[in-house]
Amino acid sequence: MEGGYTGRLLIGETQLTEPQGKIKLNDEQIRHFIVNGYVNVTADVPTHIHETIYDKTDELFAGAADFRGDRQHNPLNNILPLVPELQVVLESAEVRGALTSILGNGYVMHPHRHCHPNFAGSTPSGKENGEERLMMPLHKDGHAGGKRPRHRTPRWAILFYYPQPCLADQGPTCIIPGTQYVREFMLNGERQRHEMHAEGGNGTRLLSENFLNRNLVPMSGELGAVWIMHFDMVHSFLQNYVPLNRYGMKFVFMRTEQPTAPSWNSDTSMWQPPEVNHIPYDAEILWTYIWNWMYGKTDLYETDRPDTTRDVVSAVSALKTGDPNARMKAANELGFMRTDAAEAVPALVDALEDSYEPVRRNAIYALGAIGKPAVEPLTDALDSEKEAFDMEPILHICDAAHGLAATGVSETVPALIMALQDERENVRASAAYALSEMGPVAAEAVDGLIALLTDESEEVRRHATSALGMIKGPVSKTVPALIEVLEDREDTDLAFFAAQALTRIGPDATEAIPALGEALMSESAYVRGFSSEALSRIGTPEALQALVPFLRTARWFNYVKRSMPAFSIELKDVKSAPSDADSLTKLIQEWAKQKDIPLPTTKTISQDSDTQFQVTFSDGRQVTARVEGHVLNLYRKTRVEAGFKTYR
Repeated sequence: MEGGYTGRLLIGETQLTEPQGKIKLNDEQIRHFIVNGYVNVTADVPTHIHETIYDKTDELFAGAADFRGDRQHNPLNNILPLVPELQVVLESAEVRGALTSILGNGYVMHPHRHCHPNFAGSTPSGKENGEERLMMPLHKDGHAGGKRPRHRTPRWAILFYYPQPCLADQGPTCIIPGTQYVREFMLNGERQRHEMHAEGGNGTRLLSENFLNRNLVPMSGELGAVWIMHFDMVHSFLQNYVPLNRYGMKFVFMRTEQPTAPSWNSDTSMWQPPEVNHIPYDAEILWTYIWNWMYGKTDLYETDRPDTTRDVVSAVSALKTGDPNARMKAANELGFMRTDAAEAVPALVDALEDSYEPVRRNAIYALGAIGKPAVEPLTDALDSEKEAFDMEPILHICDAAHGLAATGVSETVPALIMALQDERENVRASAAYALSEMGPVAAEAVDGLIALLTDESEEVRRHATSALGMIKGPVSKTVPALIEVLEDREDTDLAFFAAQALTRIGPDATEAIPALGEALMSESAYVRGFSSEALSRIGTPEALQALVPFLRTARWFNYVKRSMPAFSIELKDVKSAPSDADSLTKLIQEWAKQKDIPLPTTKTISQDSDTQFQVTFSDGRQVTARVEGHVLNLYRKTRVEAGFKTYR
């Protein structure tokens, strides 16, 4: 069969027919993802699938004024039922293999799906210092349905797919590599969106010098290109210079399982740097941790790198120099000394206040690598960064919490259980987050977390709910507690977190089937979406019996208009209707100028009748122009076929 598509249907990762094979990533691709934050693959599906997706999407957005695509034209989360051929791409062996490699088995799709259009000839608003600007400010996405913390480990991923070839001049999404691990991506904390067209290394573009990482990577590629990036990557998109609309399909996926073994094709168990590295700073201790975590190792800092000099005194001294690169290297080296660097713990805790964020990142994981000697100082530091917590209590988890989650030693859990009872809101929230990151090894903390489900702080309740789903067991305690949260119709935001938590618990959450069935009637589309995913992952006949009636009534029976106007031009009166080619050209040009739409010039016009014309534009676009009452409607005769083929 062409493209390897089997025609089967997925609900989450539940197989309704025999599973298609997965082409998983290799060690080098995973190393690239850990460091740079993204990988790209090519979905091997028939060309006509991509063209059908493009055609249907182009029809949906016909008439939209700008890249935001107002609600009249943008299908928002309904893009998948309106363009079901997208599922063929998502189920291709290459895409499923890449997602499994990054997120493990059992990953699920978030109900938030979105098409991001970048229309032909689009321009950003204004310029800065004569430099061309990005189409929107560089930013990190937030989670639809409610804020979630930013995880360093790959708990979430964003997938971008273009149903047409998307080269650099066609306005692709662009990303700053390595920004999944940092909170601030500009050295002065400002927000800018202009970029310089000077070429950097490996096909990158260059940002101004006040960016932490100046490399900007366009997510471009040939037909079938699919990009998967860590959810917390900084991104924007470039201007579209070609006469062809660019459509980027965005999907979000969630990990449900704590790693116990590599989920990709691995030949080497030890961390090695990738061949391509777009990061201007060294975070080897962090990268080693992420690799070992994804590998399912108990020793999260196992390495075969050559021994360091073990000169703790010199490394501590270097932590205090004026050279940020020297401080960064010193934190790295102290981490790889492990418990031999115990005397450096106070200096590393101080380094959590360093002005250069990459130093702070390395210090976090150096403390995690040192382990037991760092637990008490890190616990004491949970109250740090309170100002940041007060600004963003879900997103901004203090560095000490990340360090505690990364220790991997038994002494950490009891210390965090004590912190759950702290009178300070930010300490309780940070402790709950750290326990969630530790996963099933933090099972003894379940009672303390359940007690926080009624905490006076909304943020603490959310972190505790999320933690129960990531720790999972004992399910005799976690599932009943999450059911109670899910059934609270007054707090749909927390119910959304509970539905996600039960989705993570999956097959062991059978007790929640009745509550999940009721939640399918929630006023929140996101509660409904994740409740359906949870029932799907449970997968028993009882669970599917609760799910299928919901799917029957919730399905999208899309109506396809046979003739949809691309543009409509209101006429002042019957006399202002065009009578020949010249008057039609003048009318279209005046309307485009008034609306500030970069419409190409007309190439040929033929007149079928007094009220109908056939128009070919200079870019190959063809429309039928028809006077209908007091409106001139321009109907697409064909999609921009010439443009599609040219840029394919």
